[in-house]
Amino acid sequence: MTGSCNSFRAREGTAAYATGAITWDNSTPLDNETFTGNVNELKDISVKFPEMSYEKVDFIGNTAQTVGANAQTLGTGSGPVASNFQNQAVQINSVGMWEITGTQVMTGDEQFQDVLVLGSGQAISGGYTRYGVGGMNSNGSFERSTIGSFRIYLNNGSEETCVVMSNIYVTLGELKPTGADGHYEREFIITCLAKDGAIEWLD
Repeated sequence: MTGSCNSFRAREGTAAYATGAITWDNSTPLDNETFTGNVNELKDISVKFPEMSYEKVDFIGNTAQTVGANAQTLGTGSGPVASNFQNQAVQINSVGMWEITGTQVMTGDEQFQDVLVLGSGQAISGGYTRYGVGGMNSNGSFERSTIGSFRIYLNNGSEETCVVMSNIYVTLGELKPTGADGHYEREFIITCLAKDGAIEWLD
């Protein structure tokens, strides 16, 4: 690790989306991959790494203690003594999914989550475009794309960190005002399989 180990500030973060999948290779840093466009006016971004969980499995029989502190035998003056435990094993569970959640300030145009989920829509006279949710769009395509990509990129001038998720699933959250005098905003959730996401650091 090199650099001055400065912290990242909100102003040093950018987000981008792509309507296609990212090709993982060893010659292109993730922040140099081509994306469809930047995503502005985001807040409350949270990246949840795939959960790596473990579970205890019990078996019959017992095994002598081999590591760690010995057990204390109550009611005796002899102090800690070696102990036996029921046979056990640790089961490694299947890894979880990447997840990015956040909030976007609503503007008067289609936003990245609409582009990634709602398809091409239906042109309406007067310059409008109409979208359904979860069905078939006007071209007969399923309105729930799963090949898009999303990137969070942090750069403070000396260090860089990048999280990219590909083959993503986008959940459209609530559309609501922040208050009587505030802006409208939209929540979103982006998920993908563990194999379709990565975090990259500049060494």
